[in-house]
Amino acid sequence: MVRQFLLGALLLLSGAAWAELPADPLDSPLWEYNIERYLGQGANVVVDDRVGLSVPGFAEDSTQVPLTVNLEGFPHRATRVVTWVDMNPVPLLFDAESQDGGVKLVSLNFRVQQASSVRAAVLDEQGVWHIDSGFVDAAGGGCTAPREIISGSDWENEFGTLKTGLFSEDGNTRIKASLLHPMDSGMVGNVPAFFVGNVEVREEGSDAVLLAMTLAESASENPMFVFEFEGKSKALAISMEDNNGYRFEGAIGGEKP
Repeated sequence: MVRQFLLGALLLLSGAAWAELPADPLDSPLWEYNIERYLGQGANVVVDDRVGLSVPGFAEDSTQVPLTVNLEGFPHRATRVVTWVDMNPVPLLFDAESQDGGVKLVSLNFRVQQASSVRAAVLDEQGVWHIDSGFVDAAGGGCTAPREIISGSDWENEFGTLKTGLFSEDGNTRIKASLLHPMDSGMVGNVPAFFVGNVEVREEGSDAVLLAMTLAESASENPMFVFEFEGKSKALAISMEDNNGYRFEGAIGGEKP
């Protein structure tokens, strides 16, 4: 009897926490579940299109779907950015933290397994999560498609090639970094998961971290990262590490006009 009472109380508390969430603009059955999973139970959430999430309406290639979070119109300091794809086997795409809240743009391609709602949640300096949503229609199968990198003639020697660039963009600093990596999701038969799990951008020669990102299996093969930070920065450095312990590092040159 006591056990049933406790279970009922827990269900009521859980229901109360979920009841405080705003309605999902896309009416996904996974709205509450994924918010609790990635933002925490009882998260303070508002729906806010100023987060600037951009995804295509239809995925021409389910293994390479572009996603951009453009925070230029976001009126708060963004201390954390979390994105996920509701219907993917592993919904999480990335979780990025900005110590000074100066991140203005994050862009990365992802895989989509089937038509799905896509979310970008941004944590402001007051502890409120702002969520923007998009919907991608797709033929699907992106998460379970075999890698294409093996078709390259010399991919083993080119593995880990890191290319970077730094640019000024409307008074901000934009960087691009591409890495030759299979980013295996682990969802293809006899191919274990092999993907970059951590990305860090910092000022070169300094321990000051501008952005620390955790990636999941939904990220696309041969990832191209685009980050933009408030103000002009000196030379930067980027480092990445995959789940097999391989580490990739590169300087992101001097500032270009």
